[in-house]
Amino acid sequence: MCFAPQVDLIAGVAIAVVAVDAIRHNRSARTAPLAALPAVFAVHTLASALVWWGLQGRVPTTVGDAATAFYLGIAFVLLPVLLPIAVLLIEPPGWRRPALVLLTAAGLYSSLDFLVGLLDGRGGAAACTYYIDFGITGASSYSGFMYVLATCGALLLSGQRPLVVWGLTNALVVALLAGLEGRALPSLWCFWAAASSLFVAWFLRSLERRRAAGEPRPWHPRERERQAVG
Repeated sequence: MCFAPQVDLIAGVAIAVVAVDAIRHNRSARTAPLAALPAVFAVHTLASALVWWGLQGRVPTTVGDAATAFYLGIAFVLLPVLLPIAVLLIEPPGWRRPALVLLTAAGLYSSLDFLVGLLDGRGGAAACTYYIDFGITGASSYSGFMYVLATCGALLLSGQRPLVVWGLTNALVVALLAGLEGRALPSLWCFWAAASSLFVAWFLRSLERRRAAGEPRPWHPRERERQAVG
């Protein structure tokens, strides 16, 4: 989310445009979860605008509450599973695949714990000056650790160099944005969602350029052999 509903709305529409491009350049079922990420970020950002308006009394409370539950569901239930799966599916054969399976299991553990809290009605949102404080109470700190491990660790563990670079950048930016929010400064999460969506669209285009040049898909055994030779 960002520091105002109007910014969330504009960012959400812009991300949706990028999402269409990412989906158009998806050419394999294996890259489908990765290609879906910008669309997920788009609806997530648009939901944040509804949460803002709900907290400000500009839309019915039922709409705001539904948007809050939807936002929390994406952030805490969907993403810790979707992200490691997206990386796993495009990983070439090797030791990273079993490791990514473990990270997916960690994400699933975290997801289920947060889902229980969400279904129990322990999720909520509170309007602050420049951001919305989202959270699901009662979840264990272990689940929080598993969440970070799955969402950040999967990218860092990838054998694809662009994904590793994105993962390193993501870890630094997320830490910075969390620090800004902790100091009650304006939230800029929607801009990072937009930047991440642009990266995904670029990565999918690069995969197509490589395929057109005769290179194997990243998950193909020949790709592992080519990297070993290189």
